[in-house]
Amino acid sequence: MRLRLFWVFTAWMGAASIAAAQTDETDLRLSTPQSAISNFVKWQIPPAVDFTIASEGFLLDPSVSLERRQDLAKQLKAVLDGRGLVIHVEDIPADPEYVDESSGQARFRLFPVRLPEVSVVKRGDRWVFSRETVAATPRLYQATYSRAAQTLIANLPPAFQTPILGIALWQYTGVFMLLLVAFVLKKISEFLLRKFSMWLVAHTAPRWDERVVLQSVRPLSFLAFTLVIWVGYAELQLGARQNAAIKFALELMFAVAVLWLAFKLVDSLCDYLLRFTAHTETKLDDQLVPMVRKTLKIFAVTIGILVLVQSFGYSISSLLAGLGIGGVAVALAAKDTIANFFGSVMIFADRPFQIGDWIVTGKVEGTVEEVGFRSTRVRTFYNSVVSVPNSNVANSDVDNMGLRQYRRIKQVLGVTYSTTSSQMQAFIEGIRAIITANPHMRKDFYEVHFNGFGNSSLDVLVYCFLETDSWSVELREKHNFFLEILRLAEALGVEFAFPTRTLHVDSVHSDTPRQVGNRTDDELAETVAAFGPSGSMSRPGGPTLVHEGHPVDFKPQAGPTRGGE
Repeated sequence: MRLRLFWVFTAWMGAASIAAAQTDETDLRLSTPQSAISNFVKWQIPPAVDFTIASEGFLLDPSVSLERRQDLAKQLKAVLDGRGLVIHVEDIPADPEYVDESSGQARFRLFPVRLPEVSVVKRGDRWVFSRETVAATPRLYQATYSRAAQTLIANLPPAFQTPILGIALWQYTGVFMLLLVAFVLKKISEFLLRKFSMWLVAHTAPRWDERVVLQSVRPLSFLAFTLVIWVGYAELQLGARQNAAIKFALELMFAVAVLWLAFKLVDSLCDYLLRFTAHTETKLDDQLVPMVRKTLKIFAVTIGILVLVQSFGYSISSLLAGLGIGGVAVALAAKDTIANFFGSVMIFADRPFQIGDWIVTGKVEGTVEEVGFRSTRVRTFYNSVVSVPNSNVANSDVDNMGLRQYRRIKQVLGVTYSTTSSQMQAFIEGIRAIITANPHMRKDFYEVHFNGFGNSSLDVLVYCFLETDSWSVELREKHNFFLEILRLAEALGVEFAFPTRTLHVDSVHSDTPRQVGNRTDDELAETVAAFGPSGSMSRPGGPTLVHEGHPVDFKPQAGPTRGGE
């Protein structure tokens, strides 16, 4: 009897010692957030699989059975794997007294942005999964995996469970079937969208709606392809790292599809704006449309990047806060860029010129080709392109030569001192008659006067204007005007002077004195009248030469509509 009691006592003490040793080991495995989560992951990875140890993190409630804890451990691990959430154990705090700074609690969340429900908390000396995690795990598992797919996979023949390079045969088959279904749905979506656009053409009056649908066909079908794979890839039960790579690729594909769609919508909007601005008087709003196009696309890309960063687990609020702190430094470094941007805003608001205008600003002269966010491009008259910063354009004088209604002619004509007063008066009146007869001349204001006595000439000031908006027409009519003056001088016997120095002997006792002014006033008046409107010698459109009885037209050919000297 005593011997039996001894053996019972010895066995009881051994079991107690084993239980105490196991408790000590459990306490060690759950002593820090890092060790608790490492214990949960490590013992569920083949070949060292022990779900009893892996489920120790669910010891928060002693009433939960071992089988229930094991199911929770398996489900939570499957949720993390299916969502591509890779646990980096080395990044988890190893401090037993760790406290979350934001909440002030002894709590650590594995994925604060992507999966905030999952966390470990400190209870006594152990770090275990929180009650929130225990309650959320079945719900997360059902949201990640469909029951029908799991039933189908469980009933597959054993041959499909054969691993090839670490992946089961049924998983290879599943990848093929998933891509096939996604491709078929992509083609179906393209077909339906094109049919819908054709229905819009037949049943709606405006034409912008079907263009929007047609522009959206390819990005929307690509988006459908991406979403089908996104919904089904978790059912393949691949590892966390494989799913993380797939999810990364899908998030990029989704971002590309959304940006593609946004770009197509922006293009449709801007095409409509271009057709609208084509009917306005100013051409500057035509240049505004490309700027709007670029702005909206940059905005779409920025929003897409922020959403993508958020999906990768980074906090946008902290990122924006960091950008706000660095914004001052960026603003100081980019002050010239900001000044140019506001300069472009002032150009579009004030509209000092439009596309195609001939302008002079600073040392730059030419035709405006483009107004951008940073600079205005000017095509010079020697065919180079000068980019002028918009801040300089906004803060400097802009001489818009393209807005001139009249083109000024200011010319001083020097005639010889042998010209008589009658000839001078006739010459001046003849020039006025030429101006009056020319249909391209401004008639309400011009000045033609005997203006001074030069060193070697009598000076006549000719100040008049051509009514034209084309530099080519200006040159042609100026050419005709000067030729008319030259013909007038020939008809009146007026000679043009040039700087000379001569020794003139008026007469010698044996010679006949020189005759000056060999035409009468009546003859001079008739010549002036002949150069006036409807006069017999008036040629406002240019002179006409006669060769073998036929007139010869030698008017200069029209050049480009704008240009410069």
